[in-house]
Amino acid sequence: MTPAKDQQAAAPANAELEALFGPGGGVSRAIKGFEPRAQQARMSAAVARAISERKHLVVEAGTGVGKSLGYLIPAALWAARNRKKVVVATHTKALQAQLVKKDLPVVKAVLAELGLPLTYFLLMGSGNYLCLSRLARAGKQAPELFDEDGARAAMEKLQAYAPCAASGCRAELPFFVPQRAWEEVCRDTDICLGKKCPHKGACFYRRDVALAAKADIVVVNQHLFFAGMPFPVFDAVVFDEAHNLEEVAADFMGFSLTDRNVKRFLENVYTPKSNRGLAHRLARPPANWVEEIKEAVREINHASKDFFRDITEKLSLADLPAKELGRARRVREPGIVLNTLQAPLLALTVLLSQAIPNSQSDIEEAEIKACLKRCLELAGQVNEFLLCKEPACAYWVNVSSARKKPEIALNMSPVDVSEDLRKTLFGVDYPVILTSATLAVDGSFKPAKARIGLDTGLELLLDSPFNYAKQAAVLVPEGIPDPSEGPAYEKAVIEACAQACAAVQGGVFLLFTSWQSLSRASAALQGRLGDRPVFRQGEALPARLLAEFKQAGNGVLFATDTFWQGVDVPGQALACVVIARLPFTSPDTPLEETREEWMAARGLNFFTDYTLPKAVVKFRQGIGRLIRTNKDFGAVIILDPRVQTKRYGAKFMRSIPNCRRLSAIEDLRGFFEVGSDPGVRP
Repeated sequence: MTPAKDQQAAAPANAELEALFGPGGGVSRAIKGFEPRAQQARMSAAVARAISERKHLVVEAGTGVGKSLGYLIPAALWAARNRKKVVVATHTKALQAQLVKKDLPVVKAVLAELGLPLTYFLLMGSGNYLCLSRLARAGKQAPELFDEDGARAAMEKLQAYAPCAASGCRAELPFFVPQRAWEEVCRDTDICLGKKCPHKGACFYRRDVALAAKADIVVVNQHLFFAGMPFPVFDAVVFDEAHNLEEVAADFMGFSLTDRNVKRFLENVYTPKSNRGLAHRLARPPANWVEEIKEAVREINHASKDFFRDITEKLSLADLPAKELGRARRVREPGIVLNTLQAPLLALTVLLSQAIPNSQSDIEEAEIKACLKRCLELAGQVNEFLLCKEPACAYWVNVSSARKKPEIALNMSPVDVSEDLRKTLFGVDYPVILTSATLAVDGSFKPAKARIGLDTGLELLLDSPFNYAKQAAVLVPEGIPDPSEGPAYEKAVIEACAQACAAVQGGVFLLFTSWQSLSRASAALQGRLGDRPVFRQGEALPARLLAEFKQAGNGVLFATDTFWQGVDVPGQALACVVIARLPFTSPDTPLEETREEWMAARGLNFFTDYTLPKAVVKFRQGIGRLIRTNKDFGAVIILDPRVQTKRYGAKFMRSIPNCRRLSAIEDLRGFFEVGSDPGVRP
């Protein structure tokens, strides 16, 4: 990630931006029914200033401000006039799609009126692209190697589709490809032949990288930004959905190594049952070195089973009943078990190194080197986990039930990313712009900036232009027990959810903070929601659930983390958001326990300096699902009495926009009846 040189270039003037966003301006000509918003113009001016002065900027733009155009137009004007490149990094694919399909076409039209051409491009991570070289090789393999989960049929479709495909991106395929099959044919950075590839002229990924390299605006995923983009030079970066930045950075800096990861790696080298893998393809006289690789794979396979079994037994995670799968055990000391896995892994690296001179093609050499690299990576992660030496990192083991067979994972994650980001992201010479609808707590960016290592820069806090006093109401029902009362609290929450659904004719989000509470509430309310369409997170992909929920118009969605943010359901398809519990992270997880100890050693309070601000931001995200346009009308119900009984509850209540306050669920009917009158509605 390198800033381009000679970056001192003129940014658009405030007067020009005010004219573009003002009545009769370029934006109103590009968007039918556009309503000028002072907040949007202020945001664009702040972005222009940050770019011009090469300063970092934090902007909270409330729902309805139009933050996408607020940063895109000044950034695009600057890029187009000065031949600069701006990267926009988002957290969700939904926002990426909105930017490329909706917002950037508007920006292009606005700039066209000024005689400025604009190019933009959405670049995905390389694993999202079909590799023609790997597809050709897969087509030559025995059909029985692809007989699971519809993989063989998918391979046949891919073979027919590839020659005429306009895009090799997985998301744009007109048919489903199982993950196992996709892993055989997607682009793999480690084995890519680059200019030596016989398919380089038709390579989907190379084509998209070339287009992105020439574009003025490039939209990427935040994970891709941290992993390193294929074009290293750009002049400014905008992080939208920036409230996720800390988590994304921590994911990138940590790792999760599972027994399944090791198994899949070994299958890529050699699978005895089907004679599949690299060793099988290398088999030719003299075959003794290939047999040595096969034997090494067998040894690692046995060692891996023993190693992961020893860990689960040491941490009392072996043979857990189904209801306890997912439980995590923190690792506090180095060497909880003997490192019996590293030696056979390193032995395989020696054999793979010796195999490189025997390769008979560029693709073989690339595959051997890729396996060698991955083998070293696995050995390094095992060693790092057992050494457990980084005080600013958490180490833990958990057993998950996501697959038919329980999966054992060794995890490492930093508890603080501020120092790394201070150097690698904010210590650079290009401006970094952070924006979201929820970044501040009590009007302050201090907690958010501290967690990501941003010490300097500009700040701007913009309220939503929506009339919440007319459009929304909030209700905290009386009589609900404290969550610490367990069953009594849960029973009251379930009853309140049933009453809320009965009182609201439009769609309802029931937002929970755990899968367990979601499942219990869903089971308890089965049969109590009448003929309403009911949707449960986990029963289908989130995008499909959301589309069906919108179409239903009066659905009830039981949801957890995914639907607290990045979800847009305008109109009465979502008329009520129920927050079952304040979204505090569990303090007794290995990650949070380590974080608390690390903060205490530095004189920081884990609750007030970390847990509470994070919970308030997520709470604001959940509430933000309700009012998405200036014509929306609805209510938020908070079923956690701590917003009124605890001192910290005031922070949550102050974060709610200034809307009407209801005193009982029975008041909902009257609220919606009044709101149904067009003369009363905003």
